[in-house]
Amino acid sequence: MLPTRKEITFFYKTHRSRFEAPERIHALQIVKNIDELCSWSNAWALMKQAEAELETQRPFSEVADRYSDCRGNGGDLGWVARGVMVEEFDAAVFTCAVGERTGIFETRFGLHIVQVLEHMPAGIRPLREVYDLIAQRLIEKHSPASAER
Repeated sequence: MLPTRKEITFFYKTHRSRFEAPERIHALQIVKNIDELCSWSNAWALMKQAEAELETQRPFSEVADRYSDCRGNGGDLGWVARGVMVEEFDAAVFTCAVGERTGIFETRFGLHIVQVLEHMPAGIRPLREVYDLIAQRLIEKHSPASAER
């Protein structure tokens, strides 16, 4: 039996601590790894070319697919929580406004340019974001299989 909206809302209100989320951003990235295949100076030159193309208003995703070592998805990192990436990444990215992009910055992995698409502060995830998860949890909780456990 499917849970009602009232049951889902009640579960959400009585279990709010389960839905805490850290500060997070949705971002696009261009990254050039510095390793035996690409020196720092070569990576820097390529990142400067990428930055120049971005200055001409070329879409970030196109430039990412052309220059990034992580090609094929337009540089989309998805949602990234503060503290998941290295400190230099967080310092450069979490200070950007939505729509803004960083300059070239360096981490132990290489050189990066990041554009922030969305920013969510730390806090309780909204009901609309967790509604389906709660519904599934309540369905599983009341299924005959879970009653046998």
